[in-house]
Amino acid sequence: MDATQPADQPPTSAQVPPGAVVVGVDGSEPAEAALAWAIAEAKRIEAPLHLVSAREVFAAATPLDGTLVWSEAAMAEAGDDTDRVLAAAVAQARAADPELAVSASSPWGGAARILVEASEVARLIVVGHRGRGRLTSAVLGTVSIQTASHARCPVVVLRPGQAPHPAQAPGVVVGVDGSRDSVRAARFAFEAAAPDGKITVIHAWWLEVIDGVVVTTPESPEWAAVTERHRARAEKAIAGLREQYPHVEVEVRIERAAATEALLSAAENADLLVVGSRGRGGFAGLLLGSVSQHMLVQSPCPVAVVARIEEG
Repeated sequence: MDATQPADQPPTSAQVPPGAVVVGVDGSEPAEAALAWAIAEAKRIEAPLHLVSAREVFAAATPLDGTLVWSEAAMAEAGDDTDRVLAAAVAQARAADPELAVSASSPWGGAARILVEASEVARLIVVGHRGRGRLTSAVLGTVSIQTASHARCPVVVLRPGQAPHPAQAPGVVVGVDGSRDSVRAARFAFEAAAPDGKITVIHAWWLEVIDGVVVTTPESPEWAAVTERHRARAEKAIAGLREQYPHVEVEVRIERAAATEALLSAAENADLLVVGSRGRGGFAGLLLGSVSQHMLVQSPCPVAVVARIEEG
């Protein structure tokens, strides 16, 4: 049994409308930013909106035999607080768009686990970068990073003060590197920019050697050859998407820079930055690569993390 779940419950995914935009709410400032963004995105893509607020309390062990015991007072307090937060969030969503299909749930358990369960049927998960947990000074909260690492659908992470969801023609930056994660990220980026926004595709390279010589001279034949090879890799990542989304403006940039540097620079004026959970340089066992982690912490705009779904 989950250490924060006092009774058996149906899976969270059973309570989520299929294809919904799911947002985690807890009354914190980052969660408020996530809620506003999720409302606008659900309206844009004409999807149902589902709000989730976890009822999370911790059991204490008895001094004699270590048996877990539940404090009824603590559980009641957690439940009442969650109900207030959830009711206020639902009211906010319905006031923002009375025609939006809004539902909510407040299951017992850890927030990250609940959101990952919801991702089994959700179209998108939206979370704030930190919640109301004990480690409020942490740069990146455990809920956001665990959800982005394990979710079965794309996860958007927001910080307070970032630009609100664009009303129309969003500008989206996506990093591609030839990995399968980045191919899925590119598709999600086009969906996010549709029908008439702009996509900036970033493919960065740093160290290339031709005939035993490190390529460092711009406009040299070697530089041109390296650039064209990387451009072909970037174009392969978005193959077919230009035709599928003909009204989306596309710019492909091949830059000699660290991937984090290139993406952060491009994201300065973007509405959304999209990255794969792991790139070509990551270890196979890692759930979240260093580039995606850096973007979650440093990006000036909301970040969408798109993981590869393993089959079988």
